[in-house]
Amino acid sequence: MPGRERLELVAMAREAGMSDAEILKKILWAVPAGNKRRRLVVEWGKSLGLSSTEALRTAHAAGLIPSVHPPRRSGKLPHKVQGRASE
Repeated sequence: MPGRERLELVAMAREAGMSDAEILKKILWAVPAGNKRRRLVVEWGKSLGLSSTEALRTAHAAGLIPSVHPPRRSGKLPHKVQGRASE
């Protein structure tokens, strides 16, 4: 979609009171999870006036994309690293 049309859509959505997260949700509704989804978040984020990082954080906070970081177990560092730190 050309940039001008994209900006017009963003302006219309904002006039309707939609947040950045709501706009991204509407854009991504039929896109399966994965790299394409992340790419679209970054592309549309620019149209929303967001940096790549801000767009990805917004999408992640809204549950639209998973985190690229694996979850920690009980908030602790892996055993080997803990052993080295205590030596």
